[in-house]
Amino acid sequence: MSVTAARDGRTEELAGEVVEAARQLWRVVGAEKPTAAPAVFEKLRPRHIQLLRLLASQPGMSVRQAAEALSMRPHNLSTLITDLVGAGLVERRGDPHDRRVARLYLSETARAEVEGVERDLHTAVVEVLARLTDVDQGRIRAALPALARLVTSLENPAPLTGAR
Repeated sequence: MSVTAARDGRTEELAGEVVEAARQLWRVVGAEKPTAAPAVFEKLRPRHIQLLRLLASQPGMSVRQAAEALSMRPHNLSTLITDLVGAGLVERRGDPHDRRVARLYLSETARAEVEGVERDLHTAVVEVLARLTDVDQGRIRAALPALARLVTSLENPAPLTGAR
């Protein structure tokens, strides 16, 4: 099926609903800042928070790898990195195998704060899910594989094939 054929009214409507749901989720959880963190965290923008979360999950990334993971240009990411290094939240370390490459790591302060935020976020989601009906929980669970495929397709645009 061609992309044009897939763009009927229902698909267009669903796309709008998915984008809006993603925006709402991002608003609630994506830029979550530490609640009792040092003042430096108050000055961070959502992209800073994204980078900190990425480095918490994948320490030692190069600037290029981090830029690709965040769908950013390396130059734009370098500005964020400079901000975070200046704030004492990120450390640049040389790659032992390639001196031209800098590896990125969270400082201990940043690591503790990001882990706290992730833990608090997980707890909040558990509490909210527990208040939902079993039916709603089942629907959310059932949607996860399709959402994962959507994310993969958005990250790696390629002709879609397979089941619907």
